[in-house]
Amino acid sequence: MLVLSRKKSEAIIIKGNEVDIRIVVLETERGKTRLGIEAPGSYLIVREELLREIERSNKLAALTDIGEIRRVLRAKDEKNKT
Repeated sequence: MLVLSRKKSEAIIIKGNEVDIRIVVLETERGKTRLGIEAPGSYLIVREELLREIERSNKLAALTDIGEIRRVLRAKDEKNKT
């Protein structure tokens, strides 16, 4: 993992073969950082926790065994408690 420090209005570029992705620090306040991301429309940009929730929902939708559904939900509840 590459770790960089940036100040407000500073950017990083992810250089690709065909296109580049630009990430700009828009604001930092009270422990939160707002980022602006410039990327082609063909890229899906989504917060990690939303992607994980979508993946979990898709897995549940594919299940047909009620016991397996309960097991998956229990495992999620246990994970959220920690």
